[in-house]
Amino acid sequence: MYEIRRFFRRSRNQKSGYRGLFPTQSKRTCFCFLIVVWFMSVGATTIEKHPLSPANTDSPRTTLKTFIESVDKAYHLYISGQRKNKKIDYYGYRAIGCLDLSKVAPSLLLDTGTESVLLLKEVLDRIEIPPYEKIPDRAAMQNEEFKKWVIPHTAITIALVKEEPRQGEYLFTADTIEQLKSFYDRVEHLPYKPGSSVEFYNDYIMGSGWMIPGNLIHALPQFFKKKIYGQAVWQWFGMLLVLFLGAAIAMLVYRLTRRKVTQQTDEAILRLFFRKMLFPLGLAIISLLIEYLLKDQINITGQLLTIILFADEIVFFVATAWIINLIDNAIAEWIISKPSIQDNSIDANLIRISSRVITIVIFFMLLLNVTKDLGISLTAIFASAGIVGLALALAARETIANFFGGISILVDRPFRTGDFIILDSGERGEVLEVGLRSTRIITRDDVQISVPNYRITEAKIINESVPKNRFRVRIKAGVAYGSDADQVEELLLQTAKSNQLVTRYPEPRVRLRSFGDSALEFELLCWAYKPESKGKLIHQLNRGIYKAFNTAGIAIPFPQRDVHLIKEDDIGDTAE
Repeated sequence: MYEIRRFFRRSRNQKSGYRGLFPTQSKRTCFCFLIVVWFMSVGATTIEKHPLSPANTDSPRTTLKTFIESVDKAYHLYISGQRKNKKIDYYGYRAIGCLDLSKVAPSLLLDTGTESVLLLKEVLDRIEIPPYEKIPDRAAMQNEEFKKWVIPHTAITIALVKEEPRQGEYLFTADTIEQLKSFYDRVEHLPYKPGSSVEFYNDYIMGSGWMIPGNLIHALPQFFKKKIYGQAVWQWFGMLLVLFLGAAIAMLVYRLTRRKVTQQTDEAILRLFFRKMLFPLGLAIISLLIEYLLKDQINITGQLLTIILFADEIVFFVATAWIINLIDNAIAEWIISKPSIQDNSIDANLIRISSRVITIVIFFMLLLNVTKDLGISLTAIFASAGIVGLALALAARETIANFFGGISILVDRPFRTGDFIILDSGERGEVLEVGLRSTRIITRDDVQISVPNYRITEAKIINESVPKNRFRVRIKAGVAYGSDADQVEELLLQTAKSNQLVTRYPEPRVRLRSFGDSALEFELLCWAYKPESKGKLIHQLNRGIYKAFNTAGIAIPFPQRDVHLIKEDDIGDTAE
C-alpha cells in the first residue's frame, strides 16, 4: 500500500514521558513483557499467515479499531526495545492504511503518513471516544444516507471513499489529515488516558537518525530541545549547517568548472566536457544528500519538510535536465564530427534538431515525474496554457510556419548546404545554412540573403548541384556561310577540351543548330565541374573560340542590310 521501511525508525529517548502510564520502572518492564509475549503469540501468527493483508476499513468502527490497535501494538514493541522488528512495519502499514492521503504528494507519503498517524493517535489518546459497539459498523452504514461518521464533539471524520484506488473504504478524511496539527495543538495540554502511547509523537519529531547518537541529543541543554515552529532548536541549527555546507560545496565545484581550456585537442575537449558536467552532477548529488540528512538524520518534519523537499526537487530537476542537455549535445556534436558530415550541412542541422527534440521530450517526461512526486497536477496548467498557446500561435504564426518550414526542408532535402540554387525571384547563390527560421544564401557578389523557410517551401527552386554536382554550359557561335563546318567543329571541341574547368566525361560536343539569316549557327555543349565555375568557364571559352577563329581565318559574321536610295525623279519616271 505505502512504503513504510523507515516507519518508527529513529533512535528515541525512552526515559521521559512514560511515568503517567507506568508508576515504577519494574511495573513498566513487567507490563511490557506481558504485552510483547501476548503479541508474539497471538499477533505474530496473523502476520506470518497474511503478511500482505491490508487494514480492515469496511466501516467507521473497523477503521478506528484497526488504527488504534495497530499503533498501540507498534508502540509497545517499540518501547520494549524491538525497534528493528518487522512487526512494527506491518502495524505501520495498517495504521497508515486507515488514512486518506490522496492530497499528499507521493514523495511525502512516508513522512506525512508517519507523522499523521502519530498526531492522530496523540489526539485520540486525549479525547473521549465512544465504545466500539456504539460506532456504526458496515450494516449500520448501509442504511445511512451520508456515508460518514464524525467522532462526537470533534471534526475528526471517517468517510466512505468514492474514488479509486481506495474506493469503497472508510478512511480518516483528507481534510481531517490536514487539520491534525491544529487538533493536536488544541488538546496537547490535556492528560493522557490510561493505556495511551505516551509522548510517542514528541519522541518521533525530536529524535535523530543513526548518524547522530541519541545520547548526544539527550545531553544537550534544555534550550536546544525547545520547539520552534514544530522543530527543536538543535534541528534548526543542524538544518542551517547542512544547507550552508551544501551551498559552500556547490560554489566550490562551480569555481573549479570556470577554468578555461586554451588547447583544442581531443583530450582537452574531453576534459572540458567532464568539467562542464561536474557542476550539475555535483548539484544533483548535493541535493540528494541534503534530502537524506534533513529527512532521515536531522528528522525535519511538518510543513518545513514540505517546503525543503519542494525546493530540493526543483534543484535536482534543474541539475538533471542540465546533465541530460550536456550529454545530448555532446553525442550530437560527436556524430557531426565524423568526416562524412560537414559542420554546417543539412545532415548536421538535422542531427542537432533531432537532438534538441529528444532533449525536450526527456525534459517533459522528467517534469511530469517531478510534478507527480510533488503532488502537482499539470492538467489545469495545460488547460490554461491551451488558451494562452492559441493566442501565441496566432500572434507568432509566421514564426511557427518558419519552424515547420525548416523541418520540412531538413526532411525533404530539396537542397543541401553548399548547393547552388536559383530562387524563383531570380537570386542565385550557394546555400550557407538551413536554420529553424530562415535559410541563408550567399550570391556570387558576396551578398548574403536570408529567406524565410516558409517562403522557400512554397517557391520554385532550381538546384544546379543535383542530381550531379556539375553544370552544363552552352556556347553559341555563328560563322559565315562558306566556312568549313568540319574545321569549325574541330576548333570548338579543341577549345573546350583544353580548358581545365571542363569535365572529361561527359565529353564536349558540337551541334549545328540552324541556318541563320547571316550565319551558320553552331552550339558548343560542355559541362563544368562545379556550378560556381559557370561564369568563369563561359568567359574563357568565348575568348578561346574568338582567338581560334581569328587564327584559322574563320569569319564571325554580323547582321547586314543593303539599303538602296532612290531619287524622286527616278520615282516619277518609274511611275510614268
